[in-house]
Amino acid sequence: MIAWGGLLPFCEAHKFPYTTINLKNGNLKKEEPRLLHRLLHSLDVPNELLQFPPDNPSQRFLLPDNEALATFRIQMTFFKNV
Repeated sequence: MIAWGGLLPFCEAHKFPYTTINLKNGNLKKEEPRLLHRLLHSLDVPNELLQFPPDNPSQRFLLPDNEALATFRIQMTFFKNV
């Protein structure tokens, strides 16, 4: 979705920490659910960040409906095959 050389300008435009979190190759030092939540919203993927049960440190994402989930899965399959 982001053209070659377009990741840095994208991060700057959306105020993502390009230099502190390695977004380019997926080598994150820790899980970044809030960053992913912001990134999905920047890409117009509606989602909600959930923490259930409330004392669980893991966070999950909720998409609004099955159609959004199906579209998201198609997109992820495309990116895995590129």
